[in-house]
Amino acid sequence: MRILRIVVLAAITLPIGSLASADRVNLTYVEDAPVPIGSLTQSDFDDMTASDFSHFVFAFINFCTPKSGGGFTCPGTDPVVVWNIAATEDPDGTAKAMMQGLSEAGKSIYISIGGAENDETWSYFAGATHAEQAAAMSALSTFMTDYFVSGIDLDFETASHEGYRNFASSISENLSPVPPVSIAPFNCPGSPYSQLVWQYCNLVGSSQITPTLINRQYYAGGAQCQGWTGPSSQMPSQVADAIGRDLGTFACKDAEAITVAEAQLNPGIATLGTVGGNPSQANCEASNTGNTMYSGCADIVSTYVAAFEDIAGAAFWQWTSLKDQTSYAQEINTALAPD
Repeated sequence: MRILRIVVLAAITLPIGSLASADRVNLTYVEDAPVPIGSLTQSDFDDMTASDFSHFVFAFINFCTPKSGGGFTCPGTDPVVVWNIAATEDPDGTAKAMMQGLSEAGKSIYISIGGAENDETWSYFAGATHAEQAAAMSALSTFMTDYFVSGIDLDFETASHEGYRNFASSISENLSPVPPVSIAPFNCPGSPYSQLVWQYCNLVGSSQITPTLINRQYYAGGAQCQGWTGPSSQMPSQVADAIGRDLGTFACKDAEAITVAEAQLNPGIATLGTVGGNPSQANCEASNTGNTMYSGCADIVSTYVAAFEDIAGAAFWQWTSLKDQTSYAQEINTALAPD
């Protein structure tokens, strides 16, 4: 059977290898969408464009539409991309124009699929036919082109393995060229499907896609699974030690092995307030001194950059709670590129 391959015009590649400090990723997640799909305004996008963040990951899109009374309606033969918990409707192109400006400013734009406790998209792909999967990828390709998205982030935070392999293989079968794909594991022992090795092995095993970035969550559930109790003076060394444990070569069930390299690993850090204000789920304390960055984050980054000179960069959850800290991204860039 001939496989339909959809061209993603916006796709780019980022080689894995030794990184000069100036090439490091300064990434932030954005849990919102531009007006009229979400609440982000042109002013917000001007701030993003002017910031030192290099990558923006917009969260989340899915393929199931929320019902007014709760729950979701998942598509059959006509999958629809859902962004910011609403159908993607942008009649006058306002949202597209904002995304275009961000892209033309040289920022890399990813879209994150899934999210915490969101099994709907993965469940859909678990049972979707090849034709339905191809239709979903066609809708995704159109969305990526329309909104200047160059990469896909798989945020697989579920209690079941269903759908992940099908989604990954559908990317490689239906999108050409295959865009950069990142993963965002958080490594809880009780949930093997959240773990870095499981996600990496199953991505490679089903699709032959090597994750360009691993936005490993050392915050929220990931921090709790490490046994951390929240922001503390030990956090920089604790994060660095955890990075060391995540690097190396690991056996896979249906692939010979994977190697987690420094140039792929993009440590994920969250500030107090970005994950429900729960100190046990954050890494660095919030500052109350105006434009001073959230205290402690740069110390964490500086510590692990000193230990791992080829580390990919840093990932932060999330921009909408950081946007008033105007010096934040610049100070993280300084920590990523020490003298």
